[in-house]
Amino acid sequence: MKKLWMMLLLVAFVSGCSDKKEEQSQNTENVPLEAALEEGEQIVVQPNFDIEFEETTYRYKLGETQKGCNKGSEVACAIDLYMKCTLNFKDSECAKDKLPKFVFMDDESLQRPTEMSFKITKIKPIDTHMIEVYTESTCNGMWFGLCEGNIIYVLSNKSGGWVVKDVYAMENF
Repeated sequence: MKKLWMMLLLVAFVSGCSDKKEEQSQNTENVPLEAALEEGEQIVVQPNFDIEFEETTYRYKLGETQKGCNKGSEVACAIDLYMKCTLNFKDSECAKDKLPKFVFMDDESLQRPTEMSFKITKIKPIDTHMIEVYTESTCNGMWFGLCEGNIIYVLSNKSGGWVVKDVYAMENF
């Protein structure tokens, strides 16, 4: 009987908490930006899903990359930075707080690519601070097996901008 009461209390507590959380999220959605900033609410920049990614393949070649990013989307620019830094991690744009640590490994046996490309096929939100970007990618090196085929980039929202947090390969998606 004691276990039953404890279970009922737990269920009541969890349901009470979820209603409050849902109510808070609804309240902050309708608050103007200035008011949210006054309240100390963290503003998260949502990725632009309106861009037709499926129509564009981005290509990179060592020594021929341009500074900055003009891809029209912070999501594409985050992957753009990953590509440039994979080709040449010593570039001035490559910041260790914006990329996974393995990008900065310096070992000839890694077979760092000199040419890469990616085409975004799908963007999947995980939560308000994280998304997965599915791509079809090519490269001319091994690079941990993370540049040829179906590559997924995990992006997180850091200080109002999207950065690559992790990269992994999938056989099919």
